[in-house]
Amino acid sequence: MKLLRILIILFFVSISFQANAWYQDIDSKTKLVYEKFYSQIKTKYKSDDWLSYLYLLNETLSKIWDIWRINKNNEKIFFDLQKLNSEKIFTIEFDNKQKINKQKISNNNLLNKYKIVSYNNDALIIEDWIWYTYSFKNKYYFEDESKINKENLIYNWLYDENIFIYYDNENNLNFIKEYKKVKIVSDDLIYWFPNKYNLLKILKNNKILNSSRDDDNYFKILEVLSKQLTKDIYNNDEKIRIIYDYILKNISYSIDFTMEDYEIFSWIETYINKSWVCEWYVELFNLMLWFNNIDSQIIIWDVIDAIDFPKIWHAWIKIGDYYYDITFDDPVWTTKTKTVEEYHYYKLPEDIFYTNRFNKCKTPENLKTSSLEYRKNLIKTNLSKLITKYKNDDYNLLKPFIFKEKYGLDPVKTVTANDIIEAIWYKDMNNYEIIIDWTKKSVKSLNYLPIKDETIEIFLEQINFNLDWYMILNWHKDNWETEFIIANNIVYYD
Repeated sequence: MKLLRILIILFFVSISFQANAWYQDIDSKTKLVYEKFYSQIKTKYKSDDWLSYLYLLNETLSKIWDIWRINKNNEKIFFDLQKLNSEKIFTIEFDNKQKINKQKISNNNLLNKYKIVSYNNDALIIEDWIWYTYSFKNKYYFEDESKINKENLIYNWLYDENIFIYYDNENNLNFIKEYKKVKIVSDDLIYWFPNKYNLLKILKNNKILNSSRDDDNYFKILEVLSKQLTKDIYNNDEKIRIIYDYILKNISYSIDFTMEDYEIFSWIETYINKSWVCEWYVELFNLMLWFNNIDSQIIIWDVIDAIDFPKIWHAWIKIGDYYYDITFDDPVWTTKTKTVEEYHYYKLPEDIFYTNRFNKCKTPENLKTSSLEYRKNLIKTNLSKLITKYKNDDYNLLKPFIFKEKYGLDPVKTVTANDIIEAIWYKDMNNYEIIIDWTKKSVKSLNYLPIKDETIEIFLEQINFNLDWYMILNWHKDNWETEFIIANNIVYYD
């Protein structure tokens, strides 16, 4: 913590020199501040443990950004310090990822023959400040690495210096005969990104699906848009909401696709076409956050109340300790645009968010074969258990269960017309007269909805399960018929 204090002091010293400056690139004084801090922790901590201090610095800068009042004069300096630190962490981690494979390959004199080598497990290569990968269809590897000898390589037509070799994520040494070098992105466009390695993997997957297009131009366009949307906004929560709103208003979820439509698997296609599916909504959201130096993580796997579970995966975002599911807040079947008050999956804590989803291979096997009704009832039960913990919060996902608890209704069962009529005290309206506080009042006008089983829960969802401004009426009509209604905006004659 002492080193962090030193950095903050040095930071404000740098501000005193350049408070009115607005440089396009990171200026030398800010670089000096950062490098002095970096040298101090590297000298003090001889092992890789000092990396944790760089992570702590990232966290500290983010907290300062959110808590202190950052203005336009010192915003750039904060941003530049974050850039420098993010890039330093990436460089160290990237070198560490390659160190083991580089050693393994160098220890085998036979492998030194090959000219085209990727030492990291994702086949990412940087040359002249441009990131490349190699796309290919077929690869060859030996299940027993001890059998990698000259005779076996010659026998399998693999003893050629122009063959591309790399260790994959299963730790197999792959030999690739036919491959194509593909540009991913210029390094200057992603120089400072948080989570830069994950970004490169995302961009790599995009390029393998469509390698004919140079994406740098789209990257620049998206950078300008992302920063313009949040111009003069200094609070990260507000930036997240603005970007979330933009995507919901400008991108529509596509239901007309098959898994063979490979062009949908791209954030660029999502941006160009203003439509596609969950994972590429999330990639677009993620990139726009990263352009604002907001670190976020894409998570992909199972949503158990989805109709296509467990065949089709789903994707969402984690930022800090909170979760965001932008496609679950997009109204697929309507042109209506939601407002922030209507979001159900925006900035949720983990226990609420994960009542209906699981990460990767953690989905219980029994759920994969259970009925959709069973899974939905399980989710409702789990959500109802959280209302005490979050009774003072305003999470829309919990409002149905808070409502049901308030009126003594079953948390799992659908609300019926009879539930409302029996649970909530109602008033009689004879013709158009209601007794209010022992006084008879004549109704001039009102808005109302008949209470029916097929519409009542939909109506409650639309009003966020809040009946504070509504009245339940038993309407006695002129023809001697009666009807239960929910009414509001009631206007009385004087």
